[in-house]
Amino acid sequence: MIWRKMWILWIVSFALILSGCGETTYPTISKTKNFVASVNLQAPSISFINDKGKVFTTWKLDEGYTGATLIDHDYILLYGYQLKKATVYNLSTGKQEYTIATGIGITNAIYDKKHQKVYLANGKTNRISAYFSNGKLAKTQKVGNYPMSMIIHDQQLYIVNYKDTTLSILQTNTLKPLKEWTIEKSSNGMQIVKNKELWIGGHGEGIKPNSTADIYDLQTGERISQIKLPLMPVGFAKSQDRVYVISHGDSALSEVDFNGKVIRKMEVGANPFTVTIFKDNIVVAGYDDHHVYFLQNGKIAKTINVGKGPFQLLVRGNEE
Repeated sequence: MIWRKMWILWIVSFALILSGCGETTYPTISKTKNFVASVNLQAPSISFINDKGKVFTTWKLDEGYTGATLIDHDYILLYGYQLKKATVYNLSTGKQEYTIATGIGITNAIYDKKHQKVYLANGKTNRISAYFSNGKLAKTQKVGNYPMSMIIHDQQLYIVNYKDTTLSILQTNTLKPLKEWTIEKSSNGMQIVKNKELWIGGHGEGIKPNSTADIYDLQTGERISQIKLPLMPVGFAKSQDRVYVISHGDSALSEVDFNGKVIRKMEVGANPFTVTIFKDNIVVAGYDDHHVYFLQNGKIAKTINVGKGPFQLLVRGNEE
């Protein structure tokens, strides 16, 4: 009997060890470490870059993640269009905190700091779902066809429905539908400007690529003007007096003032999809050349080799 009990205990202990080994642990990142993180798709990984332009840590991901978002200061949520769950990791420990049973189809995620909720867009179910910080579902709401781009402003969640001609506006905390605007199909990328305008970019449809950013009045939803830009403007970043627009069709970065005047344009990267601001740098990721670029005063100040297919940029540290 004693040997039998010992044998059972050994089996249970071994099973626990195996189950513990099933969760990946990534390199730790101190809470005091600021970074811009490049989410790379072709060989899934995340390259963490400091303000000197050096990759100080790389997470080689064990799943086919296609996007991520930061939650508060010390957590990162990873999702994938073909994955049935999203996973939240603690940056300072590198360990998994919890998972969210999303089902396949997740196209984007955004964190609402005010209400401490994360919103996930699902292009299969055409729904926006809100989750509490422990991963529990709070609310879900049907929107248009293939919701993708999202931005939060004044407790409202703006959602571009990529395969539709509508933009949905929901109340952030409750996901109550508020308004619906008519926009161009295949729109992508947004930025709030002067607290009264919404700038929207896009790829264009079919054989007619888009080469403008449309400007909408935040109060009425009416399109009030357009900005002529290089082909396929899909990524936006805003400083105190400028909007930086990445056009992946022409591998171009445009610097635009708040009145919609293009100040300058420059070629950067190969097939870039995303632009952000990190400290004093404008940061662009070149999807096809596997580099991230730090730009200052319209010139490339630093070229950084990252993982294959950098597609998204996340920033921690601009608020400090």
